[in-house]
Amino acid sequence: MANERSKDNSSEELFSDKPLKKRIKNLEDKNQENLQKNQEISRLNSSLIEKNKEVSRINSELKEKLEEKEKKFKEFQQYVLNLENQRNEELQQLQKLEMMSQSIDKNLGVLKLEEIDENIIKTFKENNEDFLASFSNKNPDESLPYYSNIKVVVGLDFGTTCSGFSYCHVANKQNICSNEIWPGEITQFKTNTVLQYDDKYNDVVLWGASALARKPNRRIKRNKPVELFKLWLGNLDKRLKPRLPVDHKKAITDYLREIGKVIKDKIAWSVNFFENVLLVLSVPAEYSEKDKKFITESEAAAIYCMNNKLNELQEYNLGMTLMVVDCGGYTVDLTTRKIL
Repeated sequence: MANERSKDNSSEELFSDKPLKKRIKNLEDKNQENLQKNQEISRLNSSLIEKNKEVSRINSELKEKLEEKEKKFKEFQQYVLNLENQRNEELQQLQKLEMMSQSIDKNLGVLKLEEIDENIIKTFKENNEDFLASFSNKNPDESLPYYSNIKVVVGLDFGTTCSGFSYCHVANKQNICSNEIWPGEITQFKTNTVLQYDDKYNDVVLWGASALARKPNRRIKRNKPVELFKLWLGNLDKRLKPRLPVDHKKAITDYLREIGKVIKDKIAWSVNFFENVLLVLSVPAEYSEKDKKFITESEAAAIYCMNNKLNELQEYNLGMTLMVVDCGGYTVDLTTRKIL
């Protein structure tokens, strides 16, 4: 009996649920601990998310401030560039005003009325009639030897800022035509006196209005157009003469060559340019007597007015005084004439 009771007690202890409950209790404790850790991790994660949002916000603000600073810097650069351009324009205007002032002072300084005697006018008319008659004379023996082969007369106005030309066939000397078609532009009586050279300033790439029409390109560095080179021909103070990247003689030669091509294309299709064309180039009034080979612009204008407009208005009287005002791009010439 004692042995059987001992066996029953051993079986109860073996199949008792105390160890299982203990294990369950341990698992529950660990689970609770894991839950707490998970909550802590979630809390830390939320904190990191908030901090990340704060960092993103700060980064966005810094980016906006940087963009604003870059914008202000660009505006400042543009402001400086505008000031520089304005300064250059003001300097050009001052130079222009100074040149105009010198020109006016020079003309006013010699404002003693230059007299045109009737004998001079008569002689000029006679020479002009003989000159024109030599063109239309069909007998070569009776015509002037130098002008016997001339079929077209071209008048070239080589200006400081703009240039142009007119032409007349001697067979129809009353029909004077002015050119109004230029490379890159249409219906303009004159084109700009400007040249655009290649990188080494050897060859002309563009000229006239086309040299100013090309838009600037920051990626491609181009030479600036060359202009105002005619001012080197006058008696202007050297301080007021423009600085040129090429010799002024080269610039003038290159420009006259380019405009000469247009003249040839316009008239040389019907005549031999070098044998049948007379090219007349007028000179400004300020040129010295040594420089005057034919006639000044103001003298030609005065004689034209006397022979045409004044006769039409019937206001051609002895003792009459007239003033010729030639307002060019950079110079103004004033001359007065008195008919004796």
